[in-house]
Amino acid sequence: MNKKLAILGMVGLIMTVVVTACSDFLDTDVNGVSSIETFYQTDEDAELAIIATYDILTWHENSWGWASPTFIKTLPSDEGTCGGANDTDQPPYQALDDYEWDATNNALLGTWNVNYYGVFRANMVIENIVPENDLKKRIVAEAKGLRAFFYLELVTQFGDLPLVLTGLTPAEYNQARVPAADIYAQIETDLKEAIPELPTKAQYAAGDKFRVSKGTAYSILGKAQLYQKKYSEAVSSFNNVTGYSLEPNYADIFVESGEFGVESIFEASYSSLGKSNWDNYPWGVRHEDNIHIQLMGPRSGNIDGLGMLGGWGFNYPSTKMAQAFLDEGDTERYNATILSEADYLTISGDTEFDPSAWWDYDGYFRLKYGPYVSETILTDPASTPELNYGTNWRLIRYADILLLLAEAHYFDGNEPAAQAALNEVRDRVGLPDVTVTGNALFNAIVKERQLELAFEGHRYFDLIRWGLADQELGSLGYTSKHSVFPIPASELAAATNMTQNDGY
Repeated sequence: MNKKLAILGMVGLIMTVVVTACSDFLDTDVNGVSSIETFYQTDEDAELAIIATYDILTWHENSWGWASPTFIKTLPSDEGTCGGANDTDQPPYQALDDYEWDATNNALLGTWNVNYYGVFRANMVIENIVPENDLKKRIVAEAKGLRAFFYLELVTQFGDLPLVLTGLTPAEYNQARVPAADIYAQIETDLKEAIPELPTKAQYAAGDKFRVSKGTAYSILGKAQLYQKKYSEAVSSFNNVTGYSLEPNYADIFVESGEFGVESIFEASYSSLGKSNWDNYPWGVRHEDNIHIQLMGPRSGNIDGLGMLGGWGFNYPSTKMAQAFLDEGDTERYNATILSEADYLTISGDTEFDPSAWWDYDGYFRLKYGPYVSETILTDPASTPELNYGTNWRLIRYADILLLLAEAHYFDGNEPAAQAALNEVRDRVGLPDVTVTGNALFNAIVKERQLELAFEGHRYFDLIRWGLADQELGSLGYTSKHSVFPIPASELAAATNMTQNDGY
């Protein structure tokens, strides 16, 4: 089964079932709609339900507006700038870039809602599917892995949360927050229960590589343990992430041809097969293409010589990010991640290039996750290539896990093992081994994560958990209240038991 065709075809069937499942006030049958009492019975039902849960991972532009968790976690960092047409283009994103966000920010509401929709759909699978055969056991385990992923996103971004593990009746909607420690405990429980029932990535068929595997579950578990400073436990979990290796060519990781490659542990799967155009693009609903690739392309026409279409000018690299590559002599990742204006002009010979009106532009293009012509599709005269990117977000990859393993080893007192994991990542891009110890070794791990994972949504919360956010982001406007996002105002209005984070 082709994984993108599977998601594109199945999610439409399950959407109606899951959404109407909580509407038990209906007392008449509706043609084409299954009730919660009649659904979740067969193997096919279970498959449809879990596919609908995976679909949540792609909801980055939806009824709340632009709300990409990847971009939301990147904007407050020092990696780049918001960009766009001007400072009023996509105000929720501009506010995140400028540390001016508050509880009414729709992008934050979007990422809150997306993750809780994911929790809801995972709950429906776990609660309603009886694990009576191997397939259903695996699907329930996948749902537990997904629920752990969604809750890890939420607890990292918002702190204390409502912990919801079942489908709620209307009388139960007014949920209070529980301590973050309780959320982490549930994440660990879900993953430890799921792991024995999950296949390895290699055991999945070629069209099923998008699914949660043992490696995915151990990766999420290790992250949750590391974030709680359970370093020995994190080392054990990360050491169980086996069967992966680093992609030989760094640039190959982020293009469509590199999806589900040797380094891939978990991806959000997109499809260009909808062939949308400007007349029929489904703005404000959940669609299957990665429209953020277009949003984050350089604000220009076709970018001569780079094989890139023009974009809408968001997410330009910062001078600080470019300089970090140059200071380390990291030419391979620099060349795969960003391009200076001077180098662009040399490559292209573009005599009409004029970025003078580009907002927030520091003189650099972002190449990683760029709007490449090869990543989109034009299969009929009515379709529009820039609206049909099939590029997947790489949510977890092996290099990320190796660097987290290095960090866990460092804080667990095993510096040689920390150096080995760190140097495995550096060797891939031709950088010399790190031999320093003590705080210099920790700083080397910090630097390596900055370079290896640029624009992948990691650095901001890395800096916060390391206690380095004031140092690195203070000049941009960071203060202690920004260590978590505010609980959305609409949630506070709807749930009187809900409390707000400090400072908001």
